[in-house]
Amino acid sequence: MTGSRRTFGMGVIGCGVISDTHLAAIGRLPDARLIAVCDKNGPAARAKAEAQGCDWYTSHHDLLAREDIDVVHLTVPSGLHARLGVEVAEAGKHIVVEKPIDITLESVDALIAAAERNRVKIGAICQLRAFPAYRRVGQAIQEGRLGRLLYAAVTVPWYRSDAYYSDGWHGTRALDGGGALMNQSIHYIDLLLHFLGRATQVAGFTGTLAHERIEVEDCGSAAVLFDGGAQGLIHGSTCTYQGHPARVEVHGTQGNVYVEANELRLWEVEGEPVERCDGPAATTAASDPRAGLGEAARAHAVQIQDLLDAVREDREPNFNGREARRAVELILAIYRSSERGEVVSLPLA
Repeated sequence: MTGSRRTFGMGVIGCGVISDTHLAAIGRLPDARLIAVCDKNGPAARAKAEAQGCDWYTSHHDLLAREDIDVVHLTVPSGLHARLGVEVAEAGKHIVVEKPIDITLESVDALIAAAERNRVKIGAICQLRAFPAYRRVGQAIQEGRLGRLLYAAVTVPWYRSDAYYSDGWHGTRALDGGGALMNQSIHYIDLLLHFLGRATQVAGFTGTLAHERIEVEDCGSAAVLFDGGAQGLIHGSTCTYQGHPARVEVHGTQGNVYVEANELRLWEVEGEPVERCDGPAATTAASDPRAGLGEAARAHAVQIQDLLDAVREDREPNFNGREARRAVELILAIYRSSERGEVVSLPLA
């Protein structure tokens, strides 16, 4: 305890690349203390623990048995999120889960049900919502300053090498669940839903165009119809030559907003000064998944802090399991549309 403010003990299951962002985020929070990390790869777990000054395990059962751990971060392959998350919930511990919350709706719903049954909170991670540019856009939409929303587009023209897909789980249906859309573009698909609301219909195409040894798409596109009539466009790839920054644009009857590389590029809103940035965009995450750790850690910390506050206040986190489910459902609808060659309605049956 720090004064009257509770300090939460943290455990991290999974010591891969993304765990670095979670560990850095935990270090930013005054009311969080890292207790232990876990990975079935003993040397990886030990290396993280020694760097962080905490305990380590190769069995998640040992980590879950600790009474001083209140919150568990799941930074394992996507297809394991719900399977482990249910065990975390049954151990009575709150959950921070990386994106996607899981790769099937059945698994997502099982995790949500387990959390509700055991009265624990799920804080899902989709950190772009915490970036200043997107928070500003979201606030303007909420206040009606862009007028009636007409259409929006998200473009994620990234590149991932064959080496990226050589770790045994990236690019597999069983553990990745999808490729350029489910793994990479989900951040921006979540923003599209956050800004435009409920998707009602989608028509999509996916393909594996440049990577010969993966089971999932490295290129995907979709047109989306939203409740109220607004339209959305999605394009995501991991096969773009050199890789380029992601771009988000939102258009309403009273304004246009462009964000590129997570930074505001155009702010053109009725009654407000026009803001334009014409300089070169940063290439954060365009070609290196490890790029931008500092900003990502800050944004993760915002979402993790919200979970801790939700526990204290006995409310749902702002980005909870049901909210995280929406992007997974839309991506699965794109896959279904591509497979069947037809427009798919949401919610999925």
